[in-house]
Amino acid sequence: MELMIAEKIKKYRRERDLTQEALASVLGVSFQSVSKWETGDGYPDITLLPSIANYFGITVDELIGNDEISAKDDVQKNYFDVVNKLSHDERLELALKYNKKYPRNWHIAASLMKEISHHHRDKLGEYKEMLYVLCERMLKECTDSVMRRSAVASICMICEEDEINFWLSKDTSFWHEKRYEVFEERYKLMGDNAKYAMFRDANNFLCASRMLGRISASRDYRGNPEKAVSHNKAYIALLDAASGLGESIEIPEGWLPEYTLAYIRLASAYFGADEKENGYEYLEKALSCGERYAKIADGAELSLGNKVFYGDTKTVKNKYAVSLPEGTELLNLLGIRWANVDIANIMKSEKGWEWFDSVRAEKRYINALERARKLN
Repeated sequence: MELMIAEKIKKYRRERDLTQEALASVLGVSFQSVSKWETGDGYPDITLLPSIANYFGITVDELIGNDEISAKDDVQKNYFDVVNKLSHDERLELALKYNKKYPRNWHIAASLMKEISHHHRDKLGEYKEMLYVLCERMLKECTDSVMRRSAVASICMICEEDEINFWLSKDTSFWHEKRYEVFEERYKLMGDNAKYAMFRDANNFLCASRMLGRISASRDYRGNPEKAVSHNKAYIALLDAASGLGESIEIPEGWLPEYTLAYIRLASAYFGADEKENGYEYLEKALSCGERYAKIADGAELSLGNKVFYGDTKTVKNKYAVSLPEGTELLNLLGIRWANVDIANIMKSEKGWEWFDSVRAEKRYINALERARKLN
């Protein structure tokens, strides 16, 4: 059997950002001894193996490389293959046992944290401090972003209210929408139905916004105005459904910028397809949306219309944020348009908007451009 002590000691020492001298000091040996271990010129005394393994939070078998394959088999067959078939009390017992047996298996650690934070909240007095320690270890030593996010999310289920953003900021891979899902899950677990519903409604809008932004940007019709017409008409139908326009007389204020851009894209496509009257119809719709939006004060909270989906969530004019009914603002970096659309700049642009070329010299187009300039 090939011993892996040299590779293991070097690996775990570097993960801890330790020098050979620092590790030697902890173990009470010379740094020359550590150097020899790592180069394979010698092995630690057998009595030192438990101390080295305990320091790195691993088993002796892991340290010498004797058990890597069998450990994976053990974890899969005797933990993950059976854990979901057990009661929550049995899951906790098994997770505690396997976390102790394999303290550097981050999947088990994340599983244990979620089990306690979601299903054993009555035992937080006993386990809360352990969860904090586990999370800190994972953030320091684990490189798997999914496991890191899972650990932070579990802590956010049990920490104090004013600590949530602190923990979320510990891991930069937490995107804004995932942060709000954490709040939603927390309040659901706590039984705070009002806050749960409020964050659920806001998340509904954020998810719809990103979905629409993705569809809007997925264009492959350059040089094909007929295809552009079909795409933009279908997209506007999606906007109508998302905004609830079919049940209202006018476009809700929070959706005006996105309708403005969608209408001017469709106008351009119609001009490219030599359907001028349709082009001017949608250019007029874009201008009307822009003029209506321009009258709204910056920072004003804007209705999203569809209360079935979004409750009382609102957007904030010219600010990439949504506002919850109790005043909290949530940032949003992706999705639909949330600020003024510069219609005049689009109409003047020759690059990317060549389908306007067929009407640029017409009086109707010139008059429309003059109206657009007044919006800025």
